[in-house]
Amino acid sequence: MGPSDDSSIFEPLVSVIIPVYNRAHLIARAISSVLAQSYSHLEIIVVDDASSDGLRAALAGFADPRLRCVEHRVNKGAAAARNTGIAAASAEFVAFLDSDDVWFAEKLAQQVAAMRGQPPEIVGHVCAYDCVRVGYRARRVVPRWSASTFHRSQLFGCSCGPGTTLLCRREIFAEIGPFDEELRRLEDWDWLLRLAEKGYRLLGSPTVLARVEVGSGPSRCDVDAALRRIRARHQAAVARYGTVSRRIFEASLYLESAAAAYSDKAYARAAIAVVHSLLCYPLRGASFYWRMMQRAAGSAGLGLAHSAPTALSPTTR
Repeated sequence: MGPSDDSSIFEPLVSVIIPVYNRAHLIARAISSVLAQSYSHLEIIVVDDASSDGLRAALAGFADPRLRCVEHRVNKGAAAARNTGIAAASAEFVAFLDSDDVWFAEKLAQQVAAMRGQPPEIVGHVCAYDCVRVGYRARRVVPRWSASTFHRSQLFGCSCGPGTTLLCRREIFAEIGPFDEELRRLEDWDWLLRLAEKGYRLLGSPTVLARVEVGSGPSRCDVDAALRRIRARHQAAVARYGTVSRRIFEASLYLESAAAAYSDKAYARAAIAVVHSLLCYPLRGASFYWRMMQRAAGSAGLGLAHSAPTALSPTTR
């Protein structure tokens, strides 16, 4: 059916994919936020990544026929769990929700409406979200790009929270490829870089439609391994866009390394990584550097007011 002036006609099925590992105490909140959506033409696929905390009992409290669970026998990580969900999905669109996050009631309705009638190069939609962590003030993250700046925006890191805010056409995974299961961290950023390199882009809305909770810091070993793989995979393609793009990309890699080092209390190593980032590209803006100072001061116990940490690509499930 072609586009119509009546937006109510455009009601494609959406497969909601929720990867979870040992979050039986949180999964009901996430699922409830999906069932409370004003957009009801959906299915929910919970991917149990070999949990050992009674997840099945937590899911038993939901009788909705739109909900089903797919189980991994062994723990494979967030990327593999999302891929399993994609493979099990039957809808035109897939949407992702991490198990410790929540959606607001109009999230899917607004995203589906935004995708109606879009050209082929626009394959999905992300929304603004509130990033929260215990002991820190919430920080609002808003996608800020245009059609002409989408590619460069991805070089600054994964700031759109695709693990919880992304709705996209399921078919795009056949061309871009699935999430890289070798990456235990930053798989979202890697996928977005591949998407941009192929000439596709996402719509971004300034409307806050989700709340994303940031847990404990990632393993520095996992982050370092991911950064090596991402640098090797993307540096040649990025360099083709010129020196500035290459320097932005390198600066972002160093900042990811710095964030992991801070979480690991390796403050000297983190400071060195920040200096390298500044040398690569010092033009991120005053608000960004203020957040970096707050993070460093908090780690050192200096009592600056905390905002939410500035991890570029937090991965939660």
